[in-house]
Amino acid sequence: MWIAYALVVHVLLLGSIFVIYFRSPVITGLTPQKRTLFYGLEAPANRLVLIVTDGFRADSFFEENCRYVPHLRQIFMREGVVGVSRTRVPTETRPGHITLLAGLYEDPSAVLRGWKKNPIDFDTVFNRSAQTYAWGAADVMNVFSHLSNAGKMHFRFYDDLDFSPGYDTYEQDEWVFKRVKLLLQRKGEALRRGKHVVFFLHLLGLDTAGHVHKPGSPKFLENVDKTERGVYEIYQEFERVFPDKRTAYLLTADHGMTDSGSHGAGSRHETDTPFVLWGAGVSRTVPNPGGLNFMPNDEGPAMPLYELEQAQLTPLMSALVGLPPPMNNFGTLPVGYMNVSKEYEAIASHLNALQLLEQYEALLKQHKKGFFAEVLSEFSVLSTEVIKGYKDVILMLHKDRDYLNSIERSQVVMAKALEGIDYYHGYYRRALLLSTTSTFLGWIFYLYRLLARNRAGKVELILERNTKLVRLSLGSSVILLVICLLGQRTPLDISFYLLLPLFVWLKALQPWNLNFSFSPAAAYSVPAMQTTMWQLILIIACAELMVFTFFERRLISLCFLAFACYNGWSNFQPKSREFYSWLALVLILACFPLLPLSVGYRNGYLLGVGVIVILVNSFWNTKTRLSYKKHTKYCNALILLQTIVCAYLHSNGLNIPIPLKVASWNFLVYSFASILQSKDQRLDMRLAQIGFNLGSLYATLCTSYEAVFVQLLVLELSLSLKAQNAQAEKSVIRLAFTLLLYTFFSLFGSGNIASISSFDPNIARCYLSHFAPFVIMGLVLLKLLVPVVLIMSIVYAQSEFVRQHEEQIFISLLLICDVMGLNFLFLVRNQGSWLDIGTSISHFVIMEVTTLVILLLFYTAKQLLRVIPWEEIDIKRLPLRLIHWDLISAKHH
Repeated sequence: MWIAYALVVHVLLLGSIFVIYFRSPVITGLTPQKRTLFYGLEAPANRLVLIVTDGFRADSFFEENCRYVPHLRQIFMREGVVGVSRTRVPTETRPGHITLLAGLYEDPSAVLRGWKKNPIDFDTVFNRSAQTYAWGAADVMNVFSHLSNAGKMHFRFYDDLDFSPGYDTYEQDEWVFKRVKLLLQRKGEALRRGKHVVFFLHLLGLDTAGHVHKPGSPKFLENVDKTERGVYEIYQEFERVFPDKRTAYLLTADHGMTDSGSHGAGSRHETDTPFVLWGAGVSRTVPNPGGLNFMPNDEGPAMPLYELEQAQLTPLMSALVGLPPPMNNFGTLPVGYMNVSKEYEAIASHLNALQLLEQYEALLKQHKKGFFAEVLSEFSVLSTEVIKGYKDVILMLHKDRDYLNSIERSQVVMAKALEGIDYYHGYYRRALLLSTTSTFLGWIFYLYRLLARNRAGKVELILERNTKLVRLSLGSSVILLVICLLGQRTPLDISFYLLLPLFVWLKALQPWNLNFSFSPAAAYSVPAMQTTMWQLILIIACAELMVFTFFERRLISLCFLAFACYNGWSNFQPKSREFYSWLALVLILACFPLLPLSVGYRNGYLLGVGVIVILVNSFWNTKTRLSYKKHTKYCNALILLQTIVCAYLHSNGLNIPIPLKVASWNFLVYSFASILQSKDQRLDMRLAQIGFNLGSLYATLCTSYEAVFVQLLVLELSLSLKAQNAQAEKSVIRLAFTLLLYTFFSLFGSGNIASISSFDPNIARCYLSHFAPFVIMGLVLLKLLVPVVLIMSIVYAQSEFVRQHEEQIFISLLLICDVMGLNFLFLVRNQGSWLDIGTSISHFVIMEVTTLVILLLFYTAKQLLRVIPWEEIDIKRLPLRLIHWDLISAKHH
């Protein structure tokens, strides 16, 4: 039954992070601000043309004195401003476009919708405009096409994205340019009379070229040349159709890209994007507090390089066409970027401040509804009186035409409003962190009791004597807390997590029932193993050691080397061939985390070495070689040969034939189906087939040295376990840590774990030629999990001790992971860059799901080994079968 508790508690603990840090920043029920025309001020531009070159990093734009963007250079050397826009993590397409068009950093609760749908509708520049025309990829268009006021927004998009080497990615941009020109030809006369019109061009070609060919490659630079030339031509077309000089232009990117062609994390290559702003209403002389300069060409002179936050572009675009900022905008209008009167800039800044204050006041109003609001703390820097005073002062300053002072005061209030919004968004954060910590401690205490299995211990005797007192105390606390939460009108999700620790402790302090000794676990366990204080200290030490590997990938080399030597050195006969083989494997494996990440790195020679190692590893043993069926030998050999062929074709820019891709998908199914259908009952023979099939499958997803790493890792683990089986002394804690260490080593050793946030579509080259993000992500997850299944299969098949003490091993594993999870809960950052915040949250999420994933993969390994035949599976008892099984019959030996 404890497995069901573990599943529920870990899901709830995982949900606690969403409540603490992933609360939606979108505030509903807001009122939009007035347009500048309401104040009698004409906007400097009638229309805005926003061009987003997806995935175009700043370094590629400014490389070699802007050599690769000569046409755009002509524009910004003549007019407008150019600079760097700083994006936030995650540097993905959807969040970047939401920031540009809504001034809103991605709603984290959208993760529950798979980042595809908006949990809550938000306001954008599109919604504020009179008419919007947009062209681009379906994934981007669909984010905005379902928002309100869709009747005045016109979207055209394409679905078919090809990332095969022979495909000209510029065709995606050409598709956009052709349709923009067609619209201008057909409706130019009608559009000429319009105001507050927005044109949005989403150009995906550079992002696709970067993923496939990598930034800086000849193919990528060829796409840059065509795209920037196309942008210049479309600019000339707009100027021809609209000769009134009342069109503002902004060219920027949603995110950047690393040298390896990936994005999603927080490196400078990913967060720094270029922006070029020119046309109607754009100033030529702008304050440059950073003092940065760049050379636009080889002759000079140097030009100022401006810096902005990506969200600041939203109110700036809005102000240029006389629109108020979107209601959910968090950006602040940069001063001096518009070539307008001081009155107009003051009004635009004031509208921005009012829009931010609207959000702040909505949160403040919600807080003051509570019964205990008067005694609870509040954000005193921006009280109701301060807000009223600001509005009165602005009216007076505008009346006196003191616009410079007005702009300055608006900027100050905007900064305070943003602080206040953050304050009330995280109002219950400390209380939630405290209650989640208490939940963790209660669950860890329950696991400790479960592992000890000692009914005569001091803790158990104390709990049995004080059962009524414990229940009365916790029950009273629940009732009192419920009354307080209802009185304060605390949101339901927050109330739930504030109450959760009381229920967990109620379970943790509950005395064992009388039938404890007859639990299923006791049916196969040896006499109860006592958990000493030394073992508890060892659990904590192991957990702390693993925590540091998350912050420095290379540290896992030291961790693996130290543990492997401690765990295996004395198990081998000194100076034996097995000892030297094992030691060489350990030293070689410890070098892999010191290498560059495999994500985005391609090396056909290393991949070829991996294929050779797989074949040698599979056919080295005569007994296993003879046990393979003919179809196993031929299918695996052919798929390994095909992997080399696909890698060769891809690296030479040639399209991979469809029959090869079909064969890859067929082998993916075959690799698992053939194992399940095998009639061989011997564990060692089934393990050999699992290693051969899954090793070959893994190779199809590799781009460099990953296949070599995994093969050497499973070989070292096999040698270590065989030597360990000969020893009488065995430790549940040690084996639990072995499972955890080898799992994380398989993820961090080659850097595969980095592919979760910034995956390389090239791993799907044997399977796909079109860009299908969810299919590629599925293949990424398969690549991550296959080595873990191999590790679990080896541990289970080769360790009798594991088969006899599986429950205690997994309880120890849970303890280690939960101690690590508690560490990461305190290491979560709520201040600083989004990189720090996002990374710390991802660490916590990984730890919360690790044990459950290992449990599931362990069950998968047992199924592949036919420990639990398909025909004997009872769906109703499946949770228990994940751990409990009858003793292995003699036929498995």
